Amino acid sequence: MRLTNNIFLQLCLLIIVLFLSIFLNTYKLESVPSGFYVDEAVTGYNAYSLLQTGKDEYGVAWPIALRYFGSYSPPLYAFITSAIIEINGYSINSIRLLSSISASLMVLVAFFFLKSLKLTGNWVSPILGVLLFAVCPWNIIFARAGYEIYLGFFIFSLGALFLWMGINKGIFIPIGISLLSLSMYGAHTERFLVPIFLTSIFILFRKKMCMPYFILGILLALLIQIPNMTIATTPAFATKNDLFYSSVLTTQSVKIPLLPNPVSLLLSFTREFSSQYLTYFSPRSLFSLPDPDPQRSIPDLSVFYPWMVIPYFAGLFTIWQKRRSDNFKFIAVLSLTAPLPMALTGDPFSTQRALPLLLPLVLIMSAGADLIIQKLPCKIWITASFILLTVSGVMLWRSYFVLLPNERAKAWGYGFEQLAEEIKKHSNEKFIIDQSRTKPAYIELAFFLKYPPEKFHQEVDRSIRENYYTNARFDSYYNFGNIETRNIKWEEDVYNNLVLVGDSLAISKNQEKEHSLTQIFEIKDPLGQVVFQGFRTNPIEKCKASSFQSPL
Repeated sequence: MRLTNNIFLQLCLLIIVLFLSIFLNTYKLESVPSGFYVDEAVTGYNAYSLLQTGKDEYGVAWPIALRYFGSYSPPLYAFITSAIIEINGYSINSIRLLSSISASLMVLVAFFFLKSLKLTGNWVSPILGVLLFAVCPWNIIFARAGYEIYLGFFIFSLGALFLWMGINKGIFIPIGISLLSLSMYGAHTERFLVPIFLTSIFILFRKKMCMPYFILGILLALLIQIPNMTIATTPAFATKNDLFYSSVLTTQSVKIPLLPNPVSLLLSFTREFSSQYLTYFSPRSLFSLPDPDPQRSIPDLSVFYPWMVIPYFAGLFTIWQKRRSDNFKFIAVLSLTAPLPMALTGDPFSTQRALPLLLPLVLIMSAGADLIIQKLPCKIWITASFILLTVSGVMLWRSYFVLLPNERAKAWGYGFEQLAEEIKKHSNEKFIIDQSRTKPAYIELAFFLKYPPEKFHQEVDRSIRENYYTNARFDSYYNFGNIETRNIKWEEDVYNNLVLVGDSLAISKNQEKEHSLTQIFEIKDPLGQVVFQGFRTNPIEKCKASSFQSPL
């Protein structure tokens, strides 16, 4: 009877956590983060173009990899988002919704992982574990981002869950391997992580696997990978690798002049790789410091809450004690393989690329929390959990829903929606959008103007379409409608009837006066800082001023 009551109560608490997760992942999704990041805009416009024409922004039908700014991203997020736009309408909300859905479902994946791995002894611990997962800053920041990172993480995690279940019951192995293969179309990290993870699991658990099911799974995975195989030798498959940080290795190897060059390079690589790899498990990186990129972090919060370092170390202790058991071996493989692709890049600590590490770290913390619960009296751990989770919730609300929309608006591309409205107001004028310091503006404006994809296909460089998977060069120059995105050419533009648009540094007061410019609008972020300013040229006045100043 008591067991039945515990199961019922656990189910009720799981539903509550699930609804909490849905709320955190969808509340004010349209406006928080404020702005619309360039990766979201390119995903959204390509999804819209695919929906309208069956082609991406360059006019290529259903690409195997989508050409975003000269790099190539797996297409699954955009493909599914095109259907969401059809159902939910064309909006920022629709572009971000797939990540939010994936993150909400991840609560269930984490719960079933905790149950199937039998990491905890107390029935409350799995609920506490998924609650930690649902409210941790690392999860929230990408659960509300409208591009492919979270979808790849979700499919990979679901595949890993089925693979673990398949070790004990072989029929699940083909499902798990197929999902892992599918995740390689979800996000770029999984293209490299899946082979490493799958190979490691096979080596460690091959004697316990049902080989016919494993072979079937591999065959299904290869079948799923046929599209990727067709571009495997092109730049489209590897433009985001940035492997081996060659410039760093060369610099470091020069500091070891007494050794042969191959040896010094090997030592430099070992040092750099170890440093990068261990960073992803460092308490300082996980509990004290935020991601160095402001777009990938939350004000005043690290990746996890500081107090989570306690269950983290307790969990590591538990795993070490039970290191010979299969469930803890599986967690070890999941956690140790996740940072490997990221450790081979020059990015010092990328929460975006390392998102697959989030799940095993939460599983480790859940095991640690269970150990603490078993050691402490019931009243103490309940009181401590309530206080810590309440404080964490307040911190999250303050940092994400209050501070982030204001402090990180610029990092998230705030201002392009307002700029698009100004362009609509002056539809008869030609706009030059300065690109000297901003991320690619063309795609933000194409999205917010809802520029017809059929017209856009005709106005982009056709040579890109002809060499789609091999031409990885990106040029920020675009000319479509009444918009041209490039650097301002002062020697030419001021003599034509144009509207020059740039950030606060693009056009100074002296230049405004010197070139007889007239300011027609100014766009500020929530902190009151100028994001864009628009100036109308006055060629007649400029020519008069030039003639007056001429020594002739």
